[in-house]
Amino acid sequence: MTMASDTLIELPHGERRSFERVQDAVALQVRKLTDEPAAGEPKPKDNGSGSQRKAVRKANKYDIEGYAEVKRQYPQVATYIDELEERIRQLLLGGGSIAETPSHKVSLSAGGLAFADDILLHPGQLVSVALCLFPSMTKIGCDARVISANDAPEIANGDKPTYRITFVRMTDEDRNAVVSHVSQLLQGRPHVDD
Repeated sequence: MTMASDTLIELPHGERRSFERVQDAVALQVRKLTDEPAAGEPKPKDNGSGSQRKAVRKANKYDIEGYAEVKRQYPQVATYIDELEERIRQLLLGGGSIAETPSHKVSLSAGGLAFADDILLHPGQLVSVALCLFPSMTKIGCDARVISANDAPEIANGDKPTYRITFVRMTDEDRNAVVSHVSQLLQGRPHVDD
């Protein structure tokens, strides 16, 4: 698998984003995770106990040292790893318990999303995200980091707090599904000049 394209998009007001963004209605489930660092993020200093774990899951399996060699020499092991990753993905989705009707208005891109919800979160916190895209019913499961709170007026919903999150643990397959979904929505909307 390859990583989704990460080209930057220049916006008129100088902000730069890695992916195109759309307003959408999705089924969304957000749960708090422990304060473990996300894959690829700095780890806290070891306090001498020697209990630091090496990160195993990465967005692209080929970034894991030795994976390409295992895939070449032991294709059955590579298939088993793929099946385990799919099972982990299903667990992230909560075993399919996500709603099958839209529950949240969001601002969505393959890099993250903004949403309003009753859950209380703070910047820097890790969360587990499960969402269902419509009308394809594509289910996405990943981990994300809260990057800001109460600064997303475009998705405000009454008195509920708003959050912006960035996806930190997401499979290439899920990221590509979001990229495709956003592209389809953008193709169906008329272009408006500012």
